[in-house]
Amino acid sequence: MIKKFFKDHSIHKKIVPLFDTLFILRPTLFFSVWVMITIGMATATLSFNQHAIWLTEFNYSTLLIFIGISCIASSTFILNQIQDKEGDEINNKLFIVGNYISKELASKIMNIIGLFGLVILVVVDWKIAIFGILLYLVWGVFYNYEYFYWKSKPVLGLIANTLAGILLFLIGWLHVFQWEFFTNKVVNEMVISSIPYILSFASVSLLTTLPDIEGDKETGVRTFPIAFGQKTSVFVSTVLVTIAIYIGLINQDPIASTATIVSFPFFLYALFRGLEKDILRAIRYPIFILNFFVLVVYPWLFPAVFIVYYLSKYYYWHRFDLHYPTFMVEHD
Repeated sequence: MIKKFFKDHSIHKKIVPLFDTLFILRPTLFFSVWVMITIGMATATLSFNQHAIWLTEFNYSTLLIFIGISCIASSTFILNQIQDKEGDEINNKLFIVGNYISKELASKIMNIIGLFGLVILVVVDWKIAIFGILLYLVWGVFYNYEYFYWKSKPVLGLIANTLAGILLFLIGWLHVFQWEFFTNKVVNEMVISSIPYILSFASVSLLTTLPDIEGDKETGVRTFPIAFGQKTSVFVSTVLVTIAIYIGLINQDPIASTATIVSFPFFLYALFRGLEKDILRAIRYPIFILNFFVLVVYPWLFPAVFIVYYLSKYYYWHRFDLHYPTFMVEHD
């Protein structure tokens, strides 16, 4: 009865428009943002305390950093929606800008939410605020604005997403480790421990451009798959994950090695069979798998992921009649 009420009752069609302003922030993308910050925190902790698991102490500064970075990342997501409106329509993607929220209002929300996130970071730790600004420059300005438009430059587009992953990882690491204790040894440890996660992030980021090929072609956007083809893109993605597995094992990193090994079969399916559903699995499942294993170290990530996941399912079902987000792929 409760399930039927939440799924079918007409009242929800009246409620969900109230969430349009929230979902223009693209909260489902937080799954990747949050997990990279948490991974940075986890590896910093595990590097100097191999038995540090199930860290349940609640920390307000950590919460504020997650909120601040989420706001800045959201401002780049809004900018991307504004710039990609035409392509999103062709690809039949979930979009709100132009249909439910005007471009003008979206721009105002983008500026307000970005500034709000920056203020939070400056209050908590001005040094991390610098990385927040860099994240906006890479994921927002360089990736989307016409003068740079790295999105339409095959290699630079991949580099932009990789740099974003690096910045998110560094924010997590630097939040845990005190700046004054940094030495060459610590920096080396940070770089080495980050490699498998950055490669995995870059790999999935590359795959996310594949479902958008049709719209990107129509709008003249030259992404990596358009320049080099789907097969090459999936091959590069699979190679990156393979290297991540190897380095994760060399580092004796239980999270990196386990998560990448469990995810690897989805990349093989995408490489050798190459159906659309294989690509979608290789995007969705590794993100879930990494989040799942990270919960062993930082269980406070679970409530945030849980709330966003089910609130998003509620919104997209009643707003667009779509099951999203979902781990089910058509014809599974």
